[in-house]
Amino acid sequence: MELLQGEEIVWRGHPSWRAFLGWYVFWVAAALVPVAIAGILKAYDKGTGLEYWQWILISLGLVALVIIVDVVRRMATTYTITNRRLHIRRGILRRYDQSTHLDRVQNLNTRQSLLQRLLAVGAVDFDTAGTEAAESSFSFIGVSRPHALVHKVEMVRDRSRDAVSGPAGGTPAGGV
Repeated sequence: MELLQGEEIVWRGHPSWRAFLGWYVFWVAAALVPVAIAGILKAYDKGTGLEYWQWILISLGLVALVIIVDVVRRMATTYTITNRRLHIRRGILRRYDQSTHLDRVQNLNTRQSLLQRLLAVGAVDFDTAGTEAAESSFSFIGVSRPHALVHKVEMVRDRSRDAVSGPAGGTPAGGV
């Protein structure tokens, strides 16, 4: 993301691994199926064509693949908040960039399941002014401490509004 003149990064992050714990549980369990089947067959003196240690290596390789895929997938998604804009960048080979100005954000909402609340992760939805198109909807999915992120965005948005309109009461800063 290229910063505009006078623009500063307030927050930058990626989805948390904790947000995809269910994905890990499912795929790691699936990766352990070959070694489990080989172990059962070995217990009944049935051959598999490979030594048992080879099945262990296959399963460990699959677990490593699950971890690598998750890390790459999460690192390929970057959420950025500046003092002027929200920005989402997804992808490695194909890029998908989505950006909007903070003054277009009308509502900030968080979504968390019970498990996500326990793991301190969730989604932050930014409703933006304008069209009902899918491009007008922003979501930072799987972020750590979503309520703290909403608070940070509200502070930055309020600060930028104050800088444009001046402090409450219409008196310039430092004036009498």
